[in-house]
Parts: sequence; structure tokens; C-alpha cells
Amino acid sequence: EGEGEGEGEGGPGTGHWALSTGHSVCSPPMPPAPWYATFHSFTLDHAIALAWTVPLIAVSCWLGRRWIVRGTTESISREKQLCAAWAGFIVCVNVWSIFHWLQPEHYDIRRSLPLHMCDIGMLLAPLLFLTHWRPIRAIMYFWGIGLSTQAFVSPILVEGVAEPRYWIFWLGHLAIVGSAVYDLIVRRFRPTIRDCVTTTLITIAWYAGVGVLNVCLGSNYGYNGNVVPDRPTVIDRLGPWPARVFILAGIAIAWFGVLWVVWPLSDRLRGRTRSTPSL
Repeated sequence: EGEGEGEGEGGPGTGHWALSTGHSVCSPPMPPAPWYATFHSFTLDHAIALAWTVPLIAVSCWLGRRWIVRGTTESISREKQLCAAWAGFIVCVNVWSIFHWLQPEHYDIRRSLPLHMCDIGMLLAPLLFLTHWRPIRAIMYFWGIGLSTQAFVSPILVEGVAEPRYWIFWLGHLAIVGSAVYDLIVRRFRPTIRDCVTTTLITIAWYAGVGVLNVCLGSNYGYNGNVVPDRPTVIDRLGPWPARVFILAGIAIAWFGVLWVVWPLSDRLRGRTRSTPSL
């Protein structure tokens, strides 16, 4: 019934003919999303994001170090004002991020809680500038420089520049990595073996905690859940879950060791001991 109703395959009645004979209808291709709606790594979008985030970090470090080296009361005061401005900026980003993810249309307990390493790092970053407490400085060094820089190299981001999540992502990672780099370059933070061990133990505790939560919720906090991310990452190459959870933990611990050992090794190669304390 109805097989002769169309005007022939390939003719104007093709869609009707396919429907009447039980064949699937070939829908017209969807138009590509506008450039500002989506983000893709290793494209012009990625290059533009790096072009405004990296210079902000570089300029802040240059100004901060310049003022500290001058050592005058006025220059030291300016450096403290710069740190206060960084802290205020990060607080604003935190408030915006939390408010955004708690909105009913965005809230999903499997992804909206601030439990990712970068989320916690963003919450700690203002305290780095306001308290100079060494455990926070150590965490920001190993997490910010050691791991969060991955977001600049291979960002897991789908939304484009027209979406709030684009700005939350890049401003948040600017805050985390920028704070850690500033503390390293300007205030001359240098990790000790105790800093490395303390941060490693804290990281293991956090990683185990979010791992249990991921099993209960079906979430992917800390990227150790049995969930495939929206975009491919290097974690996908570590094998199936749950084996990759332990592989990823081992890689992170080894990387923390490398981030510590470069400093005593550098001192030894220069034939000196570390004599200049961090600020």
C-alpha cells in the first residue's frame, strides 16, 4: 500500500515515498552551530583564550616581582594591593560559579557540587593571598601548577564565548593557575619534602572521598568516576574504569614528586643551598 504514491526515488516526492514504504526519512543536515556557541580545543577559539589569559598572568607576575625587588614602602604597598585585587577577583568568580551551578536549570548533583580539584583550588586561592599559610601555598603549587595547567593545554569545555560556562571555566582556571604561578615567581615559594608529602596525603584523601561519592551518584568528580567526559581527554587513554583510577592516582603522586625534586636538584646543580626564603 502506498508504494506508488511518491514521484520516484530522487524526485521531489522522495521523502513521502520513503515514509510510505517504511524507509527512514533523511532529514536535512543541521546547520553548523555559530562560532560563539561552542568551543573546540586546538582551534582558533583555544588560541584566543590563551591569548588573554596567559598575558594576564605574565603581567601580574612582572608587576609584583618588580615592586618586591624595589623594596620601598610604596612598592611593597602596591604589591599588597595587587594581591588584594587578585583575591577580590577570585572571590567574585567563586560567587558567580556557585550561583550559576545552583540555579534550577543548571543544577545537577552529579556535576554542580564544587568538588573538582579546580573548584577547591579556586576556593583556596583567595586565602593564598590573604593568609600566606604554607599548607595552602603548597596545595596551590602542586594542584595549580602541577595539574590544573592541563586545562590550558587540553580544556574539557563544550560551551563557546557566548555562554556563561565559558567564562566561568577560563576565569576560574586563570585564578587557580595564576595564583600558583604568582606565588612561585613573585613571592618565591619553593616546596619542601614536607610540603610534597602533606599535599599528597590531602590529595589522596580527597581523591578517595570523591571516588566513593562518584560510585554512589554516578558522577565524575575528580575524573575518577565511571563516566565518559563530553570531550576526549588523556585520561581516556589510561584504560577502563576502575583500573584507570589507580593509574591516574599513581601518575599524580609521581608528578608531585617531580615538582618537588626539581628545586633541591636545581640547587645542587648550582652548587649552593637554598638561602632565600619565600615571602
